[in-house]
Amino acid sequence: MIFWWTMLSIPLPFVITVVGTMVLTAFVYLKSMLKPRDYLPKLFYKESALTKHLLKRCRGLTRPFRPPLWAQNAHVQTFMAAFLPGPRVEFDREYLQMKDRGVVALDWVIPENHKSNPKKTNPVLIVLPGMTGDAVSVAGLCYDGAKKGYRVVVFNKRGHGGSVLTTAMLQSFGDPSDLRQVVKYIRGRYPKAKLTAAGISAGSGLLVSYLGEFGSSSYLSAAVCISPGYDAWELFTKHVFAFYDFCLLFSLKRLLSTHSSALSKVVDVPAAMQSKTLCEFDRLVYCKLYGCNSLQEYWEKNNPMRDVDDIAVPVLCINSLDDPVCVKGNIPFELFKYYPNFFLVATEKGGHCGFLEGTPPKPWANKLALEYLSAVLEFFTIHGER
Repeated sequence: MIFWWTMLSIPLPFVITVVGTMVLTAFVYLKSMLKPRDYLPKLFYKESALTKHLLKRCRGLTRPFRPPLWAQNAHVQTFMAAFLPGPRVEFDREYLQMKDRGVVALDWVIPENHKSNPKKTNPVLIVLPGMTGDAVSVAGLCYDGAKKGYRVVVFNKRGHGGSVLTTAMLQSFGDPSDLRQVVKYIRGRYPKAKLTAAGISAGSGLLVSYLGEFGSSSYLSAAVCISPGYDAWELFTKHVFAFYDFCLLFSLKRLLSTHSSALSKVVDVPAAMQSKTLCEFDRLVYCKLYGCNSLQEYWEKNNPMRDVDDIAVPVLCINSLDDPVCVKGNIPFELFKYYPNFFLVATEKGGHCGFLEGTPPKPWANKLALEYLSAVLEFFTIHGER
């Protein structure tokens, strides 16, 4: 009461000034609290002519990642990336039969403007989704890639993406044999186009396995891995948090249930459906399918890092240091300092396959990935390589 009586005795202009200053101060404070914080990426690489070109041409390598205040948490980033709907993308599905009569599905992006179909010389971007992902789960990258002029196609492993399983075989984590046939097919279909690839999460494991196994004859000019794991044995047996182990296991069980009739001759489906961990599921399903006597033998054959010395094309890896799935402790930082074909971008925040910023939130990593691929292709055009 005394306060208001005092205020009434003060000249109105003074009161307006004081109250206005208080309101403005509160607004500035709240704005500063809500303002996204800048996280400058940490870069790990070996000096070369290519890396100099990349640092000059890829603005994303030196542009901060700015997650909103409400999306600073790693788990928020991870779940938003998994459940937020992506842009609407139309796909044209093509089925391709493998040598053993298995079938994989290729989902080709249909450009928004049907009259702007890419030329046969436009680069191809092969997208490899996560463990049980499909074209819808990578729609954002597909949309951005098509906008950039890439001919984008999603590689769905046999039995994935809603396709029928025609053989008693699911593709293991690091078996690149089907991908090899797909790459050769695309190369034959577009012989004048440069081929690139991007792997998301477990798709990165398959991509690195492919690049290592086929080395200089991979037919790819450049590759990107978003939220990759590295030493798979170490990662899946020691580092995956129980909650995410459960989520991944649930998605694999759903896949197994869908194809139970096709796999029942090889796999004890009821026992596998009762498995409690990813490791137990792998032992009951993938070890049986690939004739491995133990998990250790299985991972020795499927570890993405097994032939890393033979990778002959530039590879960009994008990792978040707070990733709750492919954890920081699994990242081989020294690798990027000694191998000229590897370039690591590490952000402090971002979760697993998140890297969301802006309103509406969009993946920062997708833009960087496409910048990188374009810069590598530009470098080879200038220098007359690949």
